[in-house]
Amino acid sequence: MAKVLLISPPFYRLMGSHYNGIHLGLCYIASVLNKNGFDTEIYNADFLDSATYSNQKELFDNFDVYINILNDPAHPIWLEVREAIRNADPDYIGIQMYTGTFKSVQMVAALAKSLKPEVKIAVGGTHPTLDPFGTIKCEHYDYVIRGEGEYTFTEILEGREPAAIKGLTFKNSGGEAVSNEAREFMEDLDSLPFPARDKILSGNGKTDVGAIITGRGCPFQCSYCASPELSNQKARYRSVENVLEELEYMTRHLNISLVRFQDDTFTLNKSRTAEICDGMLRKGIDVQWVCDTRVDRIDGDLLKLMKRAGCVRVKIGVESGSDEILKKVRKGVTVERIRRGVEVIKGAGIPLTIYLMIGFPGETDDDVRKTIRFADEIDADYNSLSVVAPYYGTRIYKNLVKEGFGFEKSNWEYFFHQSRAMIMNTKISRQVIDEFFGLNDKNKGARV
Repeated sequence: MAKVLLISPPFYRLMGSHYNGIHLGLCYIASVLNKNGFDTEIYNADFLDSATYSNQKELFDNFDVYINILNDPAHPIWLEVREAIRNADPDYIGIQMYTGTFKSVQMVAALAKSLKPEVKIAVGGTHPTLDPFGTIKCEHYDYVIRGEGEYTFTEILEGREPAAIKGLTFKNSGGEAVSNEAREFMEDLDSLPFPARDKILSGNGKTDVGAIITGRGCPFQCSYCASPELSNQKARYRSVENVLEELEYMTRHLNISLVRFQDDTFTLNKSRTAEICDGMLRKGIDVQWVCDTRVDRIDGDLLKLMKRAGCVRVKIGVESGSDEILKKVRKGVTVERIRRGVEVIKGAGIPLTIYLMIGFPGETDDDVRKTIRFADEIDADYNSLSVVAPYYGTRIYKNLVKEGFGFEKSNWEYFFHQSRAMIMNTKISRQVIDEFFGLNDKNKGARV
């Protein structure tokens, strides 16, 4: 039976930080493959045995460090990756890719092929799904898996003809790239086994395995996000009982003390969220948890129930303090609506994280200063700061292409939210950029 290694490539480690959480996509794929008899393990190459993380300003300032390590195959990080692959000796490798990890994934694949030329390599994730032909051009990739990968990968391992596998892009015998028809979205998410949190090679028990997702997809249209393109603006849900069963397993068998709901908008369906909270209280699931949501999908009663059920932090996307920018990026809320939502969250006594971004097309110094002033007014417990990255497939990317902006397609590795190269908006001065990142100094304690 084939041996499989699923890899999350190094990324934050290239900037002097790390990521010690789990990647639920890989964990779900591992659970399905193992259930079908394939020996599958997960390697997080971004893990580091440290509890000290770089802040967002440090990541931004370490861009040159990132580029240097990324292009140095003799660096200790890449030697570690090579050794981990050698020790695992897989027959198949699956690598998760975002736009920002485009080149990092290529480095991992090149290392793997140098060790074992016959190993089969599949890549999947947001960028390969949206840009399969651009991705499969890499000489080291055998397959690109588009969309949900659990059953596409299973069929590869079962030996089905590539041409018969939905959701697959591959090279035919003549070396030509072929993209099969899309795989339908999974409707019965309850049919999936729980993520394989016990199959992670790196971490020595220090990996944060508290992530959970209660549904997939997002119905909103934010122009800086690829989700509308990935999910066709449709949300699918697990049943409440299925979610509660996993929460019981996480807290009682894995002793997880902090749960991270990773849904794009955990309170998208407020009545369903209330059912989950009621169920946690009814079943005595005593755990702290955090979630992401939107100000137009919360109310006072729900927030109070969430707090009783263990919620210790709510994270919301503010993005900008300029109504003009919010309208341009199709956020669907106004500054005043955000202001009212923040008041409700604070009224419920729940700590607050806000996401803020700089560098939207057309944004000016005045717009950014509105954002800075609005952040000061909100006075959140944590300001999560980002640079706008026009990821492939987003409306911002498409609009910039239409306007004739020339993207260097060989430099996808620059496309991430702490990238200095993403400050493409020349209307924003360096002084104001520094003022924006100064919001990092106003954070109250560590990010949760």
